[in-house]
Amino acid sequence: MSARLNRLAIPAILLLWGAVILHFCLSGRIVSYLHPSFQWLALAAGIVLTLLAATVFFIPEHHCCENSCGSHDHHSLGLASIAVLVVPLLATASISQDHFSASTVLNRGVVDHIDDLPAFSPALDPALPRHDGTVGEGTMMDPALYLQTNAEGRIVAETVDLMYAATDEIMRADFDAREVEVVGQLVPARTDNPADNRFHLVRLFVMCCAADARPAGIVVETSGPVDFGESSWVKVIGLATFPVENGRHKAVLRADRVVPTEPPRESFIY
Repeated sequence: MSARLNRLAIPAILLLWGAVILHFCLSGRIVSYLHPSFQWLALAAGIVLTLLAATVFFIPEHHCCENSCGSHDHHSLGLASIAVLVVPLLATASISQDHFSASTVLNRGVVDHIDDLPAFSPALDPALPRHDGTVGEGTMMDPALYLQTNAEGRIVAETVDLMYAATDEIMRADFDAREVEVVGQLVPARTDNPADNRFHLVRLFVMCCAADARPAGIVVETSGPVDFGESSWVKVIGLATFPVENGRHKAVLRADRVVPTEPPRESFIY
């Protein structure tokens, strides 16, 4: 590659990387790949790469003789190096989807108990001893902090809300036998489904980015077959229950209605 083309290639690659990152940030696609806490870092990286491209492009070219500087061949990127830096980026940006397929969810395995999610901590603080050594009541969370109701009086919840409630007696009492509305993706229940009237309602839980996403799901129990495809976005309205299955409480939503719905802007929950 000629020295002039090589000089243009470096800022062009930096600009391409910066432009792709900025496109994901400004178009909103970034919400399907990265936790909100880190999205500003991606935006900053795109801006920095773009500024670096401009800086490198406008730096005056340094001329020197062969005796003082030697050959410039070791500075050349080469076509193979450019391809490695550019082709995977363009291919990934063009073919990547903003949601997980049903097979991907099944391969990662549906997590239906909160203990199995990363960074789980109990919803309530443990009881602390008094000065006399006796144990007082634990710190109780105000239900208004996590129970959101709509105009119809139904609790609007996420799958992880019911998963948390299954582990705590006080939270179970707040949800138990209450009408709940939950949105998620439909995933067939391939185990613990003897009557063939259950499916998992799943949202992807992330700690950092799409690479560590775990499908967090609750069991939905219906009175009849549900005619929706795998990974379809549905809204389930029904009664929250917490039966003991396999030795521990499990969140089971007994559905009154299952209706199709538009996917939320952010496919992840945190």
